[in-house]
Amino acid sequence: MHRGTSSYQAQGCLVKTDGTRLSVNFPGLTMGVFSSGQLEFTIYKGSNLIRQEAIAKTDQNSVAYKYDAGLKGLAIEQGSRIVWRDPTNTQQEYLFGGARNEREAPLKTSNRLVIAERGKAGSIAAFPPPHNFFWARESDQNLGYNWYRKDSDTSFSFGIRHAENEETPNIKGNFALYSARPGTWQHMPVFYYVSVEPAEPTRDGALAFTHGDHYKPLAGYQVMSHHYHMNFGLRLMQAGSADTEIVDLQALRALGINIVSPVDNVGVGGGARNRAAADVLKQRQFEIDGARRHSDKDFLVMPDQEFYGSVLGGHTDLLFSHPVYWLYGRPAGQALVDAIPPYGSVYHIGSPDDLMEMVKREDVMMSMPHPRTKNNAGYPDGFKDKAFFKDPHFQGIGFRWGMGVDRSERRLCEYRCLTLLDDLSNWYADLPAPPKYLLAISEVQTQAPGDEIYSSAPISYIKLDTLPAPDDASAVITTLMRGDYFVSSGEVLIPSYTVGGSGNKRTIVADVEWTFPLDFVEVVWGDGQHTDRQIISTSDLPAFGRHHFQIPFDATGKKWVRFAAWDAAGNGALVQPIKLGSTATSTSAR
Repeated sequence: MHRGTSSYQAQGCLVKTDGTRLSVNFPGLTMGVFSSGQLEFTIYKGSNLIRQEAIAKTDQNSVAYKYDAGLKGLAIEQGSRIVWRDPTNTQQEYLFGGARNEREAPLKTSNRLVIAERGKAGSIAAFPPPHNFFWARESDQNLGYNWYRKDSDTSFSFGIRHAENEETPNIKGNFALYSARPGTWQHMPVFYYVSVEPAEPTRDGALAFTHGDHYKPLAGYQVMSHHYHMNFGLRLMQAGSADTEIVDLQALRALGINIVSPVDNVGVGGGARNRAAADVLKQRQFEIDGARRHSDKDFLVMPDQEFYGSVLGGHTDLLFSHPVYWLYGRPAGQALVDAIPPYGSVYHIGSPDDLMEMVKREDVMMSMPHPRTKNNAGYPDGFKDKAFFKDPHFQGIGFRWGMGVDRSERRLCEYRCLTLLDDLSNWYADLPAPPKYLLAISEVQTQAPGDEIYSSAPISYIKLDTLPAPDDASAVITTLMRGDYFVSSGEVLIPSYTVGGSGNKRTIVADVEWTFPLDFVEVVWGDGQHTDRQIISTSDLPAFGRHHFQIPFDATGKKWVRFAAWDAAGNGALVQPIKLGSTATSTSAR
């Protein structure tokens, strides 16, 4: 492991304007293994927002890194203090009355936010990009993402940071860091919200960029989060009651999520091969009963599962439209379905044909979490020509940033997820079936109030007026299989989208709203072999805006199209791909 501190040999700077933003670029930055870099400040008109960004590249192979950033040399004056809220959301402060710090003092803060208040001189809030700052983890535990340092009796520093390891022993081996592919420009930003106000109004202004770490409700949509490893049924079974409190659900609900799809582990990796059938079925019963007990009028829990060592290959998520019981393995002579009191019909799954038969009979949706990585390395490529993957019940793939995160990417999960989505659209462009879709997922094991949940995973806004009852989630499954939803980090929303026109003369029509300044929108398409895109800069639009886009689109030779919008902090939203010969050409609130 090597540590590097930035140094500068700037002889001048480049100042330029781009729409409503002004950038000042200082060349001559070096930092450890990174060279040929630059330090850039971008000021966004009318927003109080400044982005400070180190941009550098390395020629070394196999570089994994983290970065800390901030401001130093701020004067300690009358009224100077560092202000933050701890993970319980209680305000804390440091008045610079202690001895000089030898190194950065880490802070576990709410909302990844620390504020330097300088009396009558106003305040500066420092925070990282809310999502792509984080690589993939199996925990939402707050590791402390801010810092301050008293450098002397007259000056101080503060900013953002990453920890150097996990704190939970059993997951310390999964601390991915960023990847820096040789020759790629790595972007290392920190954001500042600058205000003449004291700390609390400054905090409110900075938090507005993430809606206060809350998912904004949209009329006609439900907010869904999928693939949480909270051992839902197992914890209830071990407690002996489906009424047992599951704090994970409370924490997710508090963010504005109203459909939660936890996945209990089943199959080979889930231990079912070595467990008695009675225990497996009992746990499943607790999953189903627990979903009934913990759902509410405005909150739906779906008792879903992840099939480890799936008979299809890799891992397969199973999303159920209604309660279904099944067991892994089907010995010779065993019927596909038999009756086991008190559960009723129980499936025995030993082959792809068995699984697909259950899926079709019971209207189960399948999705592939973490594609092309972890236990799905090599998939779905390895079975892309199989009938079961072409089946519409195999709805698509999981979408989550951090899977091989590379800070040269301009989009969330650009290298791992979006490239595959476009590959899928080309593979099946001529298939008389819907395209494959992205489903927002988490990969976190457990979470509780005070954990850093908002930053860790995207969500799906699904077009559904009302929530169904927990025993009949068929409306959710139907909407997902129809692709009638968009995925989002939360800061960028696409409440309405249409591919208008006919023949080769089409128009992409989209309503987009955002908080951070919007960088660009894009129209992406394919011809069954190749993918291309049109990028439309939105640098002339202000922060906290909304816009009705109408983009002429020549469909000649094109077989599918999708639309996405991305902001200056790497946040974004995208609608599902649409086949241009399809009758399904819109996603909008009703």
